[in-house]
Order: sequence, then structure tokens, then C-alpha cells
Amino acid sequence: MCTTSYDGSDFHGFSRQPRLRTVQGEIERVLSVVFDCPIETIAASRTDAGVHARAQVFHFTLPHQRVAVEKLPYICSRQLPDDIVLEKAVVVDDGFDARRSVLWKTYRYTIALGPIQDVFIRRYALYEHQMLDVDAMQAAALHLMGEHDFTSFCTARAQQVSKVRTVHRIHFAYDHQARRLHIDITGNGFLHNMVRIIVGTLLNVGRGKLKSIDVLHILESRDRRTAGQTAPARGLTLWHIEYPCINLLLDDA
Repeated sequence: MCTTSYDGSDFHGFSRQPRLRTVQGEIERVLSVVFDCPIETIAASRTDAGVHARAQVFHFTLPHQRVAVEKLPYICSRQLPDDIVLEKAVVVDDGFDARRSVLWKTYRYTIALGPIQDVFIRRYALYEHQMLDVDAMQAAALHLMGEHDFTSFCTARAQQVSKVRTVHRIHFAYDHQARRLHIDITGNGFLHNMVRIIVGTLLNVGRGKLKSIDVLHILESRDRRTAGQTAPARGLTLWHIEYPCINLLLDDA
């Protein structure tokens, strides 16, 4: 099991794609060189183009033990591009699956507020020049808590048959000094663009274009056309992934 973080600005998403620069493609390229054989990884989340990750998790089948797993972060750091960091690598039992073993995930969306855009975070936050009614946004978010059909909050291209997901928590935190609003959304799984559409809809509430109760009506309509815009990818970060207790295997190599 490996944990990686990356700046998604210059990637076409996590998942490998022919002739396109992807996070998975870069990681597999380096691991294949390190182990001198083709390596295929399975990740917890297939983040979209422009989306960042603070704690993405992936696994792969260890081909041999000639390389000490705990040294992989150091070995790979010399070959990975500057916008990807392999932070941790451990051996786990065969029952672990980075995607299927997930208990819940947290995504963080960051909004920079103020009269002038901060040029140094433009790749990692959505700039909003007007102040938002955060209280109204919090009230609206309550309607999304729990298990619901989130058809209204996913792209029409979403491949999942069931649109039912459970949102455990939506937390708002405002950093007054930095003038940044963080929206953390935790759930058992997310549909394609679900977090970004939720944020885009909540932004319309914060701007006064929608009332808090309107979010309930949007949810119940199961119609993507009723929800807000898809918030830009640059403000979104895969923040944390929770797993059940993992059985670590001692690496004596």
C-alpha cells in the first residue's frame, strides 16, 4: 500500500490515458523501472484533471523482494516529477484493496475570498471576490446529509448504475487571516463531479441566488439541470481516505 500526494494542475487526471500525462501513468512508469517489470496500480480514487491529492492511496502486487518496500519513497523521489510525491509504502496482506476496502473519503474544496485574488494560490483555490453567506450555505448543506440519490449532483456521463451515496459530514471552516473558506465533504463514495457540483450549488446559496431550502428541492428532483455549475477542479483536493484496521506484514528484506 502506498500513499501519494500530487499537484493535479498539469495532469489529465489520475487514471492512465494513452498519450496523456496522468498521475497513474507517471507512478507506474517509475515503479516499472524500479522493479524492472511492468507494474499496474489500483487507486482509491480516480481524481479528474486538475484535481489535487493530499493523501491518495494505491496498491500493487509486489513482484519480488529485491527492493525494500519502506525505501520506495526515497528511491522513487529521484525519478518522479516534482508535482508527485510518494510519501509512504508498506506491505499489507492480500485482502487489502485500495479501492474496495475504503470506509470513507474526505474531499476539501478551497475558496479564496477578498477584493483581490492571491496570485500564489490561484492553482489551488477558486477565487470569489464577494463575501458569501456561509450560514445559509451550512443550512443548505444539512439537506445533503445522510443517504440519498444524488442524481442531481453528478455529471450525466456518470457510469455508476446506482446514484445512491451517503454523505457523513459537510464541514465549513473559514480562515479569517488568509481569507479562505474550506468545505470538507466526507462520504462513503462519490459520483463523477459530485463534490464539485455540490460546491457549485452551495456557492449559489452563498451568493443569494438560491435559498437553503432550494437545495432540498434540487436533491429531490433528481435532475442535474436544476443544480448549480460544476465548481472548477483547481479548488478540489482529495484530503483523506479512511480504511479499517490494516494487517501490516513485516518486511525483513
